[in-house]
Amino acid sequence: MRARRWIVLAVLLPAAFALAQDAGETGGDGVLNRFFHDVKHLQADFTQLEYDGEGVFQRESTGRLYLARPGHFRLDYLQPDELIIWADGEHLSMFDKELEQVTVYKQTDQLKESAAALLAGDASVLENYDVIEAEFADGLQWFDLTGDDAEEGDLRLALRGSLPAVLEFADDLGSRVRMLLSGLDLDSELDDAVFAPTIPPGVDIFEAAES
Repeated sequence: MRARRWIVLAVLLPAAFALAQDAGETGGDGVLNRFFHDVKHLQADFTQLEYDGEGVFQRESTGRLYLARPGHFRLDYLQPDELIIWADGEHLSMFDKELEQVTVYKQTDQLKESAAALLAGDASVLENYDVIEAEFADGLQWFDLTGDDAEEGDLRLALRGSLPAVLEFADDLGSRVRMLLSGLDLDSELDDAVFAPTIPPGVDIFEAAES
């Protein structure tokens, strides 16, 4: 169950970026268009808050996000557990430092129906989603991302000015995650090595079975 939980977090976060990018390009909000179309790479610190289906707080995690279009992202969870999740355009990998193991999925096969496919450039997936401008509160403009595979409120994005500030998403069990972004860096280019982290000797590497 723990591994499944991390997969949800890994693939839904970049989905918010990719979906909003598509909405802007096809006539959505101009601010979304300028940010998601023009920005090719991004770094940010994050604080992730997790809630159960009843809205009761469960867990707080902190770490660092790296994003490079197209198809590359990395999440470094630093506290309380150390975990690295990254995608290189072909594979989605998870390195659990406590368990000393890496699990590798194919982005375009095992996860072809998931949000990871959006990073691989599968435009047909985006046809099922719309971006709806929601409330403006506390200096944040919220957007709901809805479609055949996402109910209203399942996936939300908030901008402060022209920059992303908060991401919210729910899994199929009703649990909800709120990810707060801070210290955004849109200027520093990301080397390819960022999306190919070094794995220490002795770590077990498993390739997930194809569906």
